[in-house]
Amino acid sequence: MKFFRSRSDKRRWSRRLVDDETRVFVDEVLEETSEIFRTASGEFQLRGLCLDVFASAPITDILHLKEAGVDGEQFYRRELAPNWEGLTQEQRAHKIDQFIELSHMLGQAEPGGHPADQFLEIVATVHVKVLLLAWAHDRTYSYMDRLFNGPLQYRSHRYRLAGGRV
Repeated sequence: MKFFRSRSDKRRWSRRLVDDETRVFVDEVLEETSEIFRTASGEFQLRGLCLDVFASAPITDILHLKEAGVDGEQFYRRELAPNWEGLTQEQRAHKIDQFIELSHMLGQAEPGGHPADQFLEIVATVHVKVLLLAWAHDRTYSYMDRLFNGPLQYRSHRYRLAGGRV
């Protein structure tokens, strides 16, 4: 039974949160943002990442949201900011866990035939929200990122300790 229609970009809609296209997106697009959107305190600038992704990422979920009239600023204000700004690390992690669970529930939905555009927009919104929130959380709180790239300047310190040798 076909669940999602084929698209002109040869990718079928997926009910999975992470598929091959998403892995490429994380490896080739998000990975390059590790330093670009980090503040001096180590906090990750989620708004900047969101705007950048909406401006340049050609993944199906982003394309679908843009076709529905959603832009990066609007997506950040409506979907990301309430789940990021002013929250503690634990609160952010809890929100991400809830969205992952929602994604799993959407993946189990059987709307019958071709799903409505509203359903596809919800799926795309949840997928993008989970990816960006989880990425920002990992880049803000990951110990390795904090050691090598945060305010500790671990690389510089180790370089000095090694007498200028790598």
